[in-house]
Amino acid sequence: MTEWKMVGKPALLLVHMQNAICKAPSPLEALGHCRAVSEDGIVPNIQKLQQAFRAKGLPVVFVCTYTPEQFKMPAYGEFWPGAKESGANHMGTRDVQVIDELAPAVGEPVFHNWPFNIFEGTGLHKYLNDHGVETVVLTGVATGMSVGTAAWALAERFYNVIMPSDTCTDGRKELHKVMLESMLPAIALITTAADVVAHL
Repeated sequence: MTEWKMVGKPALLLVHMQNAICKAPSPLEALGHCRAVSEDGIVPNIQKLQQAFRAKGLPVVFVCTYTPEQFKMPAYGEFWPGAKESGANHMGTRDVQVIDELAPAVGEPVFHNWPFNIFEGTGLHKYLNDHGVETVVLTGVATGMSVGTAAWALAERFYNVIMPSDTCTDGRKELHKVMLESMLPAIALITTAADVVAHL
């Protein structure tokens, strides 16, 4: 256990732990996130956090991404054509549902975002404020895209951010490593799931 103190009321946030991104077979399997979720074993670690937060009556919150049927596609970047052509993550489909192993308990909210910002048009910020949350324990996929973006978005709103390194992953291993070791320590506490549980 490392030397730090939990500041204020914490919430557990699961970002994009949904079928199309985490479960093979998937139209998005080529991204490598499904493989990374399996290989890195992040689901059991997130389950331990869920159990600990629920046992203490602390908020557990989910954000799942969806792809609109029509959207203005920027001219540059590899992400946009893939999102368009995959046919995945449309609202009302299993793609945008949280994986069964991490399914929300009764009363736990699921917010839906597009494309990266977890706060844009979701009501998440209001929910966290209404529940007196000061610290967010951030988990999910992918470290180099949506989870990393979420960390910065949380920091911009002055939440305390804790990232257990064994509860997030990315299909690009080097990017995952760079984010956790070089970029995100500027705005977040990088630790482990067991360490978070010990500090609740």
